[in-house]
Amino acid sequence: MIDRPPSPFFFQESPGHDKSTILNDRTEEELYDFDSEIAPILQVLVGKALETARIEVIEEFEISELTKHKRQYKSIRESQLITV
Repeated sequence: MIDRPPSPFFFQESPGHDKSTILNDRTEEELYDFDSEIAPILQVLVGKALETARIEVIEEFEISELTKHKRQYKSIRESQLITV
């Protein structure tokens, strides 16, 4: 085996100029205010959670009413079958 030199790393040249923003020595506040930026996201998350919980409660109520109606119908039907 012949020793060969290590393969060079491939770095692709970027097609344009790289630019960045320098934020040193800023006297203003930070880039964004976390408390004010997070408020709309929290409103959506809490609203969705409350809406889902409300839908689940309504579904449970509808299921209980449906089973109650089934029991009443079954008892009426049995009494009609007994009389026939």
